[in-house]
Amino acid sequence: MSLGQIAEIGTMAVLGFFLKKLGWKTTMIFGILGHAVRFAVFAYCPDAKALIVLIQVLHGICYAFFFATVYIFVDEFFPKDIRATAQGLFNFLIFGLGPFVGNFLWPQLGNIFKTDAGAVDWQKVFIAPSLTALGAAALLLLFFRPPARAEQPGVLAATAPVH
Repeated sequence: MSLGQIAEIGTMAVLGFFLKKLGWKTTMIFGILGHAVRFAVFAYCPDAKALIVLIQVLHGICYAFFFATVYIFVDEFFPKDIRATAQGLFNFLIFGLGPFVGNFLWPQLGNIFKTDAGAVDWQKVFIAPSLTALGAAALLLLFFRPPARAEQPGVLAATAPVH
């Protein structure tokens, strides 16, 4: 996970460039798709120790591309009087409700995906969050509509608000 944290710091340093080139939606989608790739590697390459270690780098990139981008987006486009509430809701969903549901579902997946011998089929267990991430990316692609000014090239959270 230290590799992921280093990658996160490096990605944060260049996040503005990617936001400018890709836009809000695409940057967030790449962050979510990175998680799909990570879980797919866990599912299909569990014995490739070097690849498993390297895929942790993708975790840091995913964090910056999705989570940090959402924080910046909320700060940029939500009115001041509800910005803290929006950030709090996002934190609750990601760091509260998400882990709560995940901690409930993860053991259930182990029970659902048992082999005839009673062992856990880890490939199927890891495919479940990979497919969930693919579904989340599809939902974001279909339903997320950034404000028009967010789509203008060169407009980033670091720029002065347009009035």
